[in-house]
Amino acid sequence: MTKVKRTRPISVILLVMYVFWLAAWNGLRLVEAIFFWKTLAEYGTHPIYIAVSGGVWLIAGLLLVWGLWLGKTWSWMAAFTGTAGYAAWYWFDRLVLQKTHANWPFALTATVVSLLIILPILSLRSTRLFFQRDL
Repeated sequence: MTKVKRTRPISVILLVMYVFWLAAWNGLRLVEAIFFWKTLAEYGTHPIYIAVSGGVWLIAGLLLVWGLWLGKTWSWMAAFTGTAGYAAWYWFDRLVLQKTHANWPFALTATVVSLLIILPILSLRSTRLFFQRDL
């Protein structure tokens, strides 16, 4: 069977860049939790939670980047699920586990803008066609 080479749409490239940025951000969260473990514990935060959540989102993000870049069929749905899951986790963490922050309007705007960028990108015809069949 001959493999058909598909061109990667710009929308997928932008999505991969965004997911990679989030994975890197959470990798930094993991590394910072490890380096500042004693300081975080001293101020009453939970460094194990910060490290584990950073590690989980780092691994999930890198797996998703790999799947999106290669056009794996599962990665399209994983991107939808990951987008909803990340937004829900962020707001659960922010509202339940953290102290109240004054910059909630900015965080809410950033979340809504991110969702308004990612979800339409995933809904584009060119994006959906790219993920219909594995390379």
